[in-house]
Amino acid sequence: MTERFYAPDASRESRVVLRSDEARHLSRARRLGPGDIVEVFDGKGFAIRARVTDAGSDRIELEPVGDALPDRAPSRRLTLATAVPKGERFDWLVEKATELGVARFVPIVTERSVVEPRLTKLGRLHRLIVEACKQCGRNTLMQLDPPVRWTNWAATEKAGLRLLAHPGSTPLAASGKPGRSDGVTLAVGPEGGFTEREIDAARAAGWHLVGLGPTLLRVETAALAGVSTVLAVCEEWDR
Repeated sequence: MTERFYAPDASRESRVVLRSDEARHLSRARRLGPGDIVEVFDGKGFAIRARVTDAGSDRIELEPVGDALPDRAPSRRLTLATAVPKGERFDWLVEKATELGVARFVPIVTERSVVEPRLTKLGRLHRLIVEACKQCGRNTLMQLDPPVRWTNWAATEKAGLRLLAHPGSTPLAASGKPGRSDGVTLAVGPEGGFTEREIDAARAAGWHLVGLGPTLLRVETAALAGVSTVLAVCEEWDR
């Protein structure tokens, strides 16, 4: 498997430069140098193979080789809006959502939320997203939104098919089929679930309630199970 590195200014027309952490990772951690071929991606969908031409301690120069590489992305744009689980479980959720192909991640604050994410943590989570993209082969970074109040956001988010995970509801496949160009949004509540008031407000705003199986799931389990199910069902719909 080819080594991958994040280069926000990557281009097929000019030399690519890695700096700071990415440069040190290539030269020190991976022990690569002039002549080695790696992949670089810009986080916006573009990636290309490149040959290392000059390697310093904090700056690496590379020369693009060949054509642009395809992005590994699901056929539908999926937004995951979820309450924040405790501790490192949130980091793990962000990492795995990136690997599965979630396009946009929205941390929500609900009436029963036990954790309200701080904006200062989002910078560290961005690095987790970069590392997950390097591992899974994505060329586009998952968008990470600042935290929002669920009731306000649910009333204003109108695009595509909107699904709210709620125990005992109808299976996802029976929730209605979006158009081929439509995205899908999945919302997952906190431990204890959304309140009846939050559910009623979401219904009034056009959200569909969907079940994720017979058992009660942790926040991060429900989110990833829901994402996997949505993407699988969308692939079936698109066949």
